[in-house]
Amino acid sequence: MTEKLYGTVLVKASQILDSLSDGKPKSVQVLSKDTAINPPTISKILSTLEYLSYVSRTVDTKEFYLGPAMIKFGAARTTTTNLVDLTRPALERLQLLIDETIHLAIPQKNKVVYVNKLEPKHQGIYMTSKIGMARELYSSGIGKAVLGTYDKNELDAYLKGRELKPFTPYTITNEKELISEIAKVKQLGYAIDDEEQEVGGYCIAMPIVNHERAIAAISISMPKFRLTPSYKSRVIKALSKTKGEIETELQK
Repeated sequence: MTEKLYGTVLVKASQILDSLSDGKPKSVQVLSKDTAINPPTISKILSTLEYLSYVSRTVDTKEFYLGPAMIKFGAARTTTTNLVDLTRPALERLQLLIDETIHLAIPQKNKVVYVNKLEPKHQGIYMTSKIGMARELYSSGIGKAVLGTYDKNELDAYLKGRELKPFTPYTITNEKELISEIAKVKQLGYAIDDEEQEVGGYCIAMPIVNHERAIAAISISMPKFRLTPSYKSRVIKALSKTKGEIETELQK
């Protein structure tokens, strides 16, 4: 970022809220580790956020979580909520075909953020993802689906100076290997996450493109042990059908 921002406290407050967006109560020390902001500064910002009801704290453990004032933002009509409403019928039809975890995510600040999640109806194992959770583009299937729509200049800009941190032993952390993987995504039309974000998890994802730009992505996630070649082909076919339905609806 070349432009100097006004109000660095706001940036730090946003980092704190992002850390709390996974729904887990967190102490000042944990938030400091997540955000790389020192504990005294974290405490001061939390005091203001608590006064405004953007965060609340547990009585016994003194941990913080998102407060009631955040609800009004979730209720606001935005482009994102319109997209969730528009895609819901197609995703529900997809769920009838494939009884696995289905995600809708949007690109945001070099990450993807889950904005809708459909849980499987007849499975006993569930994914740990939550609506509002952010994932890195390079390590998630739904993120790599977005990267697959980037041209060379956009991909180079994304990778410049970026540290590819491992989330599991299987995360791609070599830049050349990632570039090769993205080339494969472009060729196949879909991306996979083969235990790169969570050990034991497998994800197949496709971008939702409107006006030659990926405005979102959809994915199907499952425990890897359920994956077979024939099931994978079935998932890809169902995802492709849903992608086409959504992109057609966007053009209306």
